[in-house]
Amino acid sequence: MRFSGALILALLLVAGSARGEGYPIPRGEHPVAWKAAGSIGEWRIEEAALSLAKPSAPRNFFIQEQVAASPVPFVRARIQNSARADLAILFRAKVRATEPLFALTGYGFYLDARNETLGFVRYDGTRSDDSGVRSKVRGLAKVGELELVLFLAGPAFAAHVYDARTKAELASLVWSDSAFSEGSLGVYANKSQPPEVKVSLFVPDPPPQEASARDGLPSGWLVRVERGLQFAPELRRHLRRAAREPDADVYVASELGVHLLRTRAIRTRDVRPGVPYRFQDASFEERLARARKAPPRDAFVEGIKDPELIERAMRALAARDPERTRIIEIGRTHEDRPILALLIGESLDDHSRPAVLLCGGTHANEVVTPEPPLDAARWLLENPREPRVARWLRTFHFVIVPLVNPDGSQGYWHESTERGRTNRRRDAQAVELGLLEYGVDLNRNYPFGWKNIEDRFNSDDPRSRFFRGPSAGSEPEVQAMMRLGEAWRFVAMVSYHAAASRVLVPYTVEGAREPEPSAAWSVAPAMIDAVRRLPEGKRYEAVSRLYPVGGTDQDWFYWSFGTLAYLVELPFSAPSARRPLAPMLEGARTLWQVLVDRFLEGPSLTVRVPEAFRAEGPVTVAIDEIAWPNGERFSAHPESGVFHTYLPAAGHYTVRATSPSGRTVSRTVEVGAGHEVVALDDGAERGP
Repeated sequence: MRFSGALILALLLVAGSARGEGYPIPRGEHPVAWKAAGSIGEWRIEEAALSLAKPSAPRNFFIQEQVAASPVPFVRARIQNSARADLAILFRAKVRATEPLFALTGYGFYLDARNETLGFVRYDGTRSDDSGVRSKVRGLAKVGELELVLFLAGPAFAAHVYDARTKAELASLVWSDSAFSEGSLGVYANKSQPPEVKVSLFVPDPPPQEASARDGLPSGWLVRVERGLQFAPELRRHLRRAAREPDADVYVASELGVHLLRTRAIRTRDVRPGVPYRFQDASFEERLARARKAPPRDAFVEGIKDPELIERAMRALAARDPERTRIIEIGRTHEDRPILALLIGESLDDHSRPAVLLCGGTHANEVVTPEPPLDAARWLLENPREPRVARWLRTFHFVIVPLVNPDGSQGYWHESTERGRTNRRRDAQAVELGLLEYGVDLNRNYPFGWKNIEDRFNSDDPRSRFFRGPSAGSEPEVQAMMRLGEAWRFVAMVSYHAAASRVLVPYTVEGAREPEPSAAWSVAPAMIDAVRRLPEGKRYEAVSRLYPVGGTDQDWFYWSFGTLAYLVELPFSAPSARRPLAPMLEGARTLWQVLVDRFLEGPSLTVRVPEAFRAEGPVTVAIDEIAWPNGERFSAHPESGVFHTYLPAAGHYTVRATSPSGRTVSRTVEVGAGHEVVALDDGAERGP
């Protein structure tokens, strides 16, 4: 169930009448126009009221046809002649069969007036399970008309029942159950219920899209109150104290917690949807303080990190081995934050060496993704004397970009977890629409495959969390990564995301054909086989896509430079007691290590193009035995004249270099299990 934070806040404010001040009458609602998707018994509809005209079974029901407004954040019910009611208001209900055997699933809030009892119930197919959350209301059998308001917030439900005539509140119940996430409204009635009992349901009008908080309910609410304020036990369980500030206590509250604060007229200093992630990470404040106090070279702290801790970690690693490292600023964001890369290797200005890119934090709400690149940098710099690592450092340049999206990360950690997937592009359209949350999904903004798909995961709508941007490559973060690619011509790349335990093999965009044969698919199995089992017995799996998507970094690097580019979906987005960070990092470490070993152990090629060709401009390099069917044209590095590539298998390959004027030179080589260096002789060139 997903609705905007603004809508939920409005509903809670409207419903915030104190006990004894009358039932809430929310504005902006409409009656349910009864139309059955399934029913048992004969039901009568009079205007907006539904009644059981004639029961045909001990248990009768009417399931409303699914409408756009369902599932809903609240339901208001008016029950006439309620003193004789023996019914339940159904929500998230579905029926999978019809009379005489039916399988009804969902929830109900029941009213047994004769026994003066109210409560929640769950329907599990052919049986009903009492939740145990009920209330005995003396005098209920004498109330002629009831008003009922149900608040539905994810797995949490609250029901408030009023005497419709005296406006007295009769009961207030709270329950939580996550068995059913969606379904329709309806009414359930036992055969003893007479036809004069009538039910009308009212639901909110559709939420205005311009107030959207990016397709989602807030994961919680941030509440600030006067320091030392004490809460009653029934309220305290819906609040968790997150921090103490000089003049206020900060709590994280559920939607129900906020509602209860309102109904009890408790004064708050600040109530807003969304909670900064720093209040959800219990160790963050201590780790941040420790990093700030430490000498620069010791400011690398364990655990997931916000932008400040990421930068401190990068600078700490660089300070420990200044001869093998360099920090460069590759760009700046919309909010003027630096996008930083850590270069690792020997002779960092020598662009003849193969370069490997490890990047994370493109979707900054996937808070574990900066950790594998940082772990790789740490591993390389802490083990330089290990023979395997020493060989890597002599051979490769590693470019580490832990946080591609600093603005999103800052927003996620310090403003609200509703932010973070996108950057913070606030263009004229976002301003005009009055968007609370805005920005571009950076992994929809790369030029290759941009705008070739239109669905909920690839959108032109700036209200979507999957907004691909106004044009291909429009975002400064994407432009920075593209410049980085042009400068280094990476032979391999891993872009970290979460959370699906998958290794995505290019191409991932629909319609792009794979090269034949494919080195990417030949290398992927060895990467996966080297990783020990993940938490809960899972294993990584190599796939081409999780769902249709275009404009990804992975595909653009593959198409532009032949970079063996993998997108690794880590097994979880944030660590927990059940999913610790260390084992995940160990597995992710193995993936890139196998990738660099595979280049060294082959089959792979390094091609040196003629100096005379380079004087004309970019020199195209092709291998006759590998067909690239999407118009790919790869060129040697403009400074070094070198092109590095993986090969799908050992064999004979004809390597061809072509100058801008059309001059060509080629050579056929046999590549076995190792790495081959091919120097093309411009004396053997052929004319255009």
